[in-house]
Amino acid sequence: QSTSVFFFFQAEDGIRDAQESRGLGDVYKRQIKNWGLTIGIFVFFFVLLGLKYYEDTYGRFFSRKQDSDFQDNLYELLELDSSASQADIKKQFKVMAKAWHPDKHPECGKPCEEKFSKINKAYEVLGDPEKRRSYDQVAGDFTPIKSRTISLNEHNFQRLVIDKNDIWIIQIYMDGDQSCEDFADFWDEAALEYGHTVKFGRINAHSHPRALRYLPYGIQIFPTLISWTNGKDSEIFTPSMEGYQILKALKQFIEHVIGESVHIYPAKEFLSYHERVMNGEVSSTTSTNPEIMLITSSNRLPIDYKYAAFKYQQYITFHSNTFSEYRSLASPKIRKRNTDFIVYYDEYNPDQKIYRRKAALFDFGKKAKKKEVQSVINFAKTFIIPSLDRHSFEEFCHKSEIRDISRSPGESSEDVTGGASLCIIIINNKNDVLGTSRKITESKFETLKQKAEDGMSLYGNYESAHFATVDLGKHRRFRKLIEKLTEKFNRQIFVLALSSPNDKVTVFDPTDDFEEWVEDLLKADDSVQYTYLAEFVGEEPLSHYFIDIHNPPLQKTLKTFVKKIFSWSTLFMFGILYFALRKLKVPQQMNLIVNGVLILASSLIPVSYTHLTLPTIYSV
Repeated sequence: QSTSVFFFFQAEDGIRDAQESRGLGDVYKRQIKNWGLTIGIFVFFFVLLGLKYYEDTYGRFFSRKQDSDFQDNLYELLELDSSASQADIKKQFKVMAKAWHPDKHPECGKPCEEKFSKINKAYEVLGDPEKRRSYDQVAGDFTPIKSRTISLNEHNFQRLVIDKNDIWIIQIYMDGDQSCEDFADFWDEAALEYGHTVKFGRINAHSHPRALRYLPYGIQIFPTLISWTNGKDSEIFTPSMEGYQILKALKQFIEHVIGESVHIYPAKEFLSYHERVMNGEVSSTTSTNPEIMLITSSNRLPIDYKYAAFKYQQYITFHSNTFSEYRSLASPKIRKRNTDFIVYYDEYNPDQKIYRRKAALFDFGKKAKKKEVQSVINFAKTFIIPSLDRHSFEEFCHKSEIRDISRSPGESSEDVTGGASLCIIIINNKNDVLGTSRKITESKFETLKQKAEDGMSLYGNYESAHFATVDLGKHRRFRKLIEKLTEKFNRQIFVLALSSPNDKVTVFDPTDDFEEWVEDLLKADDSVQYTYLAEFVGEEPLSHYFIDIHNPPLQKTLKTFVKKIFSWSTLFMFGILYFALRKLKVPQQMNLIVNGVLILASSLIPVSYTHLTLPTIYSV
């Protein structure tokens, strides 16, 4: 009996174990099934991302495949726009060939040879009307919409727009679109009027879709205009009017973007300040920024002056009077003649070790225009010794690559490419070269002022010449470049001089006289031996060796990451996947981990152009 009971309980335990084993197997099967679905979802989304990436890459390749014979924009190589005349092309070719001819720059070597070869190939095509016509039509199936404005693409956007401290009005358009064709004449007319200050560029959404990634907003309507200014939010303008109203609204939009950075100086306060300066009563122990005072009888400030006030606000303070107080400024100490501008600057007194404020009065005898405003600004900039970053390097030490598009088609193109620039960079203030630099500038005061009034180049063969300092602790890449140059010249570098557009450099020998060395540099003759930087930096812009204070690397990376995460496609995918995994009863923590991984993956691949960022829509 006891034996039968024992076998009964043992059989019962066996049945229970079998049932538990079968139940555990069902659990494992369900878990495997759930994880199989999860893995399937993973594979599905990664395949989707791969297809989107391939689609985007193929689209970019296809858009470039049609002009594969011309990997470079031939108009950009000659620094011209697509509306340039044959005479302009011929003249510009001669200027560019002279600047880059290997025989004239034997030390330049391979970079000059490659650049010269590209310039020749560009002229072979654009210099022949028939070949030029074929080249203009090879980019797409539609007749191209020509314009005098700058063509922006994924290759030059960083260099021309992001790295500069300019105001840009950027049009996004498509060839073959009737609205874009209707808007073209109004666009060029506005560029003709404002192009000597504001920069105008176009992005062809069909030919250069990758360039759209630089824009802060997704664009679905053509044409659309976006303002671009470093450090400010962009604004959008969509032409929706007809005829004259479009041009009027466009001009209002441009002037709205420029804004008002000019300080209006009450007459009483200004006269008191000016009198104190003239009496030598304004001084300080540290150098302060120059100031420019525009004395005008007009009730509207020149657009050039307003633009300069915005662009140079970090370095120069701009003032003006009100229309009603113009007559109040008829002080004998100010307007002995017909003073248009007054520049206030610092003059260093080494005995008292103070900076005393001085004034320079300019009388152009006519209404201030672009040339006069620029002459006064160039004069004021000579008293600035900036600490270099990416934007100040482009402003003070580099020849402008952006042409003046405000000239009419028949006008001379002499000023299209600008002149050479000289930048003397002080790395170590040994023997007080900084103080000597200020002394050199002050000693040339009368000569510089006279040249500014006559509208001449302040430094002869150089369009601009500036002293600057650099903090090697901040700019790691530039510090490494200096280390390479130290090995090249076999001496410690305290001061170096950079000449553009060819980016050639020479260094100061501490055993020489600094003032004499600077004078030799300004002569721009063969007495100074230069080394071309191309062998150290390649084709990369030299400005990239300085950090961008508006977009530091970490901040820029975080901005891009956040912008891509909070896109409509990413949020939609997150929602679908989250509820799908909950339906499969996947644990909450695992659900969030899965979503996090996929969102991270999607943010690294540019899937969508449309972001949640809401733009400021400009309205008239």
